Amino acid sequence: MKYFFSFLAIVAGFFLVKYSNNIVNSFGRSAWAEHYLGSYGGTRALIKMIGILFIIGALLVVSGLMNTILYSIFSPTISSMSY
Repeated sequence: MKYFFSFLAIVAGFFLVKYSNNIVNSFGRSAWAEHYLGSYGGTRALIKMIGILFIIGALLVVSGLMNTILYSIFSPTISSMSY
């Protein structure tokens, strides 16, 4: 099942990257994105970044690296505590 949802996320990310101009024309601009990412493309850049994150996240889930990354970030380590 994870392969199916990962494939859908990759396809969605691809469409977000490819059709970011059409999405902006249909839904309008984001004031936040235009303010903070204005010189880099604003809303279009934000949509493309979200699409790329979808693709990278789906590839990490399929390869099994997402569990390793999340576990290394959120697992408590006893060795780092000093007594």
